[in-house]
Amino acid sequence: MTTLLYLFYMFLLSYQVFAGAGLRVTQIPGTLSVTEGGNANITCSWDAEYEDERIRVWWKIYYESPRAAHNGTVLANVMWANNKSEVRITSRDQSDYRLMKDKAELWLFSVNKSDAGTYICEVTIDKPELRSGKGTGTILYVTDSSSSTVSGIRIHWSYIVISLAILLAFIIGTILIVCVCKRRSEPTALYSDHTYGNYTKNEKHPRRKISAQSKKHHPSKSINMASVEKRTKKQQDKV
Repeated sequence: MTTLLYLFYMFLLSYQVFAGAGLRVTQIPGTLSVTEGGNANITCSWDAEYEDERIRVWWKIYYESPRAAHNGTVLANVMWANNKSEVRITSRDQSDYRLMKDKAELWLFSVNKSDAGTYICEVTIDKPELRSGKGTGTILYVTDSSSSTVSGIRIHWSYIVISLAILLAFIIGTILIVCVCKRRSEPTALYSDHTYGNYTKNEKHPRRKISAQSKKHHPSKSINMASVEKRTKKQQDKV
């Protein structure tokens, strides 16, 4: 008789689990990429009520699709009661499980390739009334540390090349600006016009041609004629 009552109680309990009120669970992030040796953090949250007294959270990993026939591998079973949490089951050493009244966190430290998969949290509140739900899942990708290092080096060199190209363009532009300014600041050559006693600008012809009439009345020619006349007069006086 006792066995029958126990089986009936278990049947009612399992029926309540599947027929209980739905609990909306939000799980973030949807996807997560971590370099091998790094850390990963997954969070599940839900709307808690003031009367909630006991909460259970199961963390599971699915190495295949979550819709596969198997129920996934249990990482931990954490229970919250009397305003404190307790980890009941754990299958990974380098991990941490934090459970509050309305939120649960999963921390994976020093991840490796075997940790890749889909992580899902299943939440059950069984006091004062049964409510259950589960997250939408987080897909964890674990990348090779060597490939990430190579990609980082490539990005680093691309920044260097871009910086050098900008610097070279700046130097060339500066040189061109200096040359243009220097050319504009050069003084304009002034050439003497002895005919009219003023200065004229003659950029195309550095040497101004003097006409025959100008040569006739050129000051330098007048000076030479005067010196010749003086010499002739001196010679006549001596005679």
